Amino acid sequence: MKFSRTACLCLLLTLSSAPVSAAGTDLLISPTGSVTAGSRTLTLRTPPQVSGGTLLLPVRETAGLLGRPVQVTGTLIQAGRLVIQTSNRSMTIDGVPYAGPLVIPASGDPLVDAKLLAYALDGQLVTRPGGGVAILGVPAAPPNPGPSLPVAAPSQPVPVVTPTPQTAAVAGAPEARFATNKSVYAPGERVTFTDFSFDPDGLNLARKWEGMSDVYFTPGEHRITLVVTNTKGRTSAPYTRVIRVEGAPLASPLSYALRSSPIGSTFQDTRNPAYPALPAVTQATTSYPLIFSDSPEAPTQSGVLYQDRASGRVRVVAYHLNRLGRPARLLVLAQARGAGGGVQVLREGSAGGTRMESVLGQVSVLDFLTSAGRARQDLPAQGLTALYTSPLLAPEQGAKVMLDLQITGEAQISVVMLEDGRPLTDATLSTLPHLAPDAQHQRGTFPGAVRSLTVRLGAEPGRLTLGDNTSDPPLLGVDAMTGAPQRLSGNYGVQYDITVENTVPGTSTVASFAPRGGQYRGGMVVEDGSERQVLRIPGSGVLTNGDAPLMLWRTPSRVFRMSFIPSGGSFLPVSLVFYPVPGEVGP
Repeated sequence: MKFSRTACLCLLLTLSSAPVSAAGTDLLISPTGSVTAGSRTLTLRTPPQVSGGTLLLPVRETAGLLGRPVQVTGTLIQAGRLVIQTSNRSMTIDGVPYAGPLVIPASGDPLVDAKLLAYALDGQLVTRPGGGVAILGVPAAPPNPGPSLPVAAPSQPVPVVTPTPQTAAVAGAPEARFATNKSVYAPGERVTFTDFSFDPDGLNLARKWEGMSDVYFTPGEHRITLVVTNTKGRTSAPYTRVIRVEGAPLASPLSYALRSSPIGSTFQDTRNPAYPALPAVTQATTSYPLIFSDSPEAPTQSGVLYQDRASGRVRVVAYHLNRLGRPARLLVLAQARGAGGGVQVLREGSAGGTRMESVLGQVSVLDFLTSAGRARQDLPAQGLTALYTSPLLAPEQGAKVMLDLQITGEAQISVVMLEDGRPLTDATLSTLPHLAPDAQHQRGTFPGAVRSLTVRLGAEPGRLTLGDNTSDPPLLGVDAMTGAPQRLSGNYGVQYDITVENTVPGTSTVASFAPRGGQYRGGMVVEDGSERQVLRIPGSGVLTNGDAPLMLWRTPSRVFRMSFIPSGGSFLPVSLVFYPVPGEVGP
């Protein structure tokens, strides 16, 4: 922020009228750097400079002679109320940006206006004949900070901010310090914080904020407090600043969130379930069968969970828990059904060895979406080829695996739960029972492992709901072991390739994710031009609140693409909610 010469003059007049506190050491300083302090006479190591008739004094050396400590943290220097950021040559006084002269000499001790320095140290400056100055009345210990200084153009009203008394620091304890880039904000205006807390022994600090937000929408005063704790458990006194929010709003909570919420964070939008459904146009594309094994979900004995023959491109998805009462493994096996057979794993994702079902689902999906596959391998005419072997599963632990296969010839695919210690041979497989499905879960072979959709976004927000079994119909297939028809409720294991087209010129698109059936944990991939991002949904924990969508993506592109696979162990349906935003915004 830059100020006019008139505005700077107004501030300096304010500085020169600062009240005098209980006096400590007084200094007489000449333009040549000669200093008289009581009966002592000395010369400043960093010579003063004169700029436009203004005497500039070295901050650290002058403050030290006045008995006031200076805190240095990296490129931040604080002397009383004055904070200097040497990396970008900026200053704040009581948290308010100040655009007066600042020189960084070779010594590293910044030179600032003598009037500014006297005010920052709670003293008074008197001009002396010959261009020298006297700094009087500086207290030896810093008093409680006063109000933030107003800085405004002459034509603007000067805001008044309530003074914030601070608790005295405890000797040897860390000190909490921070500043905001302004003291008065409009509703919906971003607040920038500079934290320059420090520990006298250089220990790392943990921070606890109260009242802190990067934006405020409620007019009035807002108190912000910081407490820091070092690695030895010593805690600072609370440090508080007060900002004021007033005037015409710059943004609503929703419009601010759409432009500013970090990717992977949540924001409030209670209206999103009522947004109109976006018509999804199904695109003709090459698809392939899905072999799905989730029933019986928790077998109590070793056996074949699902089995079918396949050739060409096929997807295999298996999800099971070990309820045998002893350690066991989940296996996906291939057996050739003719000479010259082979198989290549194009993509694979898996997770195992935990009782947390949603973790199995999320990790296996993210693993699958980011995998590179394996080289082709021949299938022997006799014998078994293990395409997947889980970690050893303790009772009640589970495993989830997803495989995209390219099969040459024909092969029999078997999903097996096998107790630890039994050999994996043709003879073992032939003697294993074919386990009956349970009444709650699904298995079968389904056409259409990939569903390609295009949605077009207009001038209003819209949503695309997936896994609701109505607007997004379930796959229909058959249980190859029993011949019974099957309905894949929720389309778990189906890959949705979604093309999003923004049809309104001059707008960008914001995409979000809202759980509508319960807790959800999963992942997806976004492709936007040359950029490809793998997104974890959510970044940690689980999503539970459909009125607090997760920020997925922001882009000015007219077209971008998303790949999504419903995650096992999570609840459906879910909604992808798209918002048109005026102008150009990015992630």
